Amino acid sequence: VEDALSELQRKYSRYKLIERDLQEQRIRYSTKLPDVQRSLEAVEMLCEKRDGENAAEETLVKYQLTEATFADASVTSPESVYLWLGANVMLEYPLDEAKELLETNVHACESGLEANARDLAVLKDNMTIVEVNMSRIYNY
Repeated sequence: VEDALSELQRKYSRYKLIERDLQEQRIRYSTKLPDVQRSLEAVEMLCEKRDGENAAEETLVKYQLTEATFADASVTSPESVYLWLGANVMLEYPLDEAKELLETNVHACESGLEANARDLAVLKDNMTIVEVNMSRIYNY
């Protein structure tokens, strides 16, 4: 009885560790998704500006430099953007490629969040089963 109970407790501890990792992953996806969507909206606006009738006009934009610092810029005939990829890496992309990349990243974040939610649900079910089995063995 003690061996079975200790094995279930080890399994439950592993499940708790996996649950914590999945929750941290969900938080990373949840914070990354709005940033990528905001960047995509900005690139789409620049594409519309480039393809529109008033392409030669200046556009005044605000962009985020750091967490709490914003700057103003005037943009005329945008052809490319610089995207921050992380790890101190920033690359210049043509607008169309940047839009494709950001759309891919948004899709990856959304599908990652969905997969994460499914994994958490399965894990919670397994944890409940282990808890019930532990209480049955303990009460036996």
